[in-house]
Amino acid sequence: MSMDIIIGIDAGTSVIKAIAFDLAGNPLANAAKPNRYETGADGAATQNMDRTWRDCVETLQGLQDKIPNLVHRVAAVGVTAQGDGTWLLDKDNRPVGDGWLWLDARSGPTVARLEQSPLNRRRFELTGTGLNVCQQGSQLAHMAATTPEILAEADTAMHCKDWLYLNLTGMRRTDPTEANFTFGNFRTRTYEPEVIEALGLSAHRHLLPDIVDGSLHADKLTDAAAAQTGL
Repeated sequence: MSMDIIIGIDAGTSVIKAIAFDLAGNPLANAAKPNRYETGADGAATQNMDRTWRDCVETLQGLQDKIPNLVHRVAAVGVTAQGDGTWLLDKDNRPVGDGWLWLDARSGPTVARLEQSPLNRRRFELTGTGLNVCQQGSQLAHMAATTPEILAEADTAMHCKDWLYLNLTGMRRTDPTEANFTFGNFRTRTYEPEVIEALGLSAHRHLLPDIVDGSLHADKLTDAAAAQTGL
């Protein structure tokens, strides 16, 4: 049996879905599961990280009921998800609380403060992006100002897709798109110390994972992920 299928995973805000494509990009089948998140009166919008991974696993298993011999035909898996947000992990790759979604509005006061900083103009010139409460930089800056004990417990700050990628491969990665407009320089596609300083996060630089271009690099599925997903 030839490896003639690529699976795309998309963990959106409302639905998490997996779609099987042939190598020409034609969709063959899909499986989906409603996403769930919690909101709070203070503007919080959070999502359980372990549940998100379990839902991802279920969608991948669901594809196997629709395509004969799927597990022997998959050439690659690509993963994307809702943008922005902050999903914190400890040193053992376990969640530090629930993930903050792009819908979370708690960092509003911090964004207003950072916009008045003399460093903000330079941050904008490097990232090409205005500040917003949805961004991981704003959310981390707000945590640093209001709940530093949370960041003290964390070892890595990820986005939703990065969390799923970690569970699939065991690797802490992020991609150039989300890394650069929040913390980097879009010209060099790398983290930018001036941007991190402008956000007041120089002491937390260690939280940022390696930037990897998924069009050039791929990691292998771990044995544990293979056992869970059936791939």
